[in-house]
Amino acid sequence: MTTLEWLLVTAAVAALVAVAVVVVQSVVRDVGIEAGRHRAWFRTAEVAADALTREWRAQSPDDEFEAAQINRRYGERCARLGITYADSEARPYWKPGVLGPDGGWRERHKIPICYLRDVRGERERFGSFTP
Repeated sequence: MTTLEWLLVTAAVAALVAVAVVVVQSVVRDVGIEAGRHRAWFRTAEVAADALTREWRAQSPDDEFEAAQINRRYGERCARLGITYADSEARPYWKPGVLGPDGGWRERHKIPICYLRDVRGERERFGSFTP
């Protein structure tokens, strides 16, 4: 081969390597953006669940009937968080409150009343998901 042919072959190989590098960087960036978007969207859903829990705890029922109504209403709102933030693959869970002996809520558990389970995060960490 002559010098010009070697130069053309070297330039073609360099161009292929450059294209491969650009493609790999694009794929890595897209995966990073998608993972970051999921975490941000799930965190937004968690903030909404915490706000719902604080709002629920501010209620002060006087009797069992009123406590049951409040629990039902906020349970439905917690379930709707799973629909509103469906892209985050958050599964909402509701733990109803218990009326205290002197009215108000009895603190029988310290975890939030409306909490979310990160289905996608579990699947990414453990490889599968069981409800």
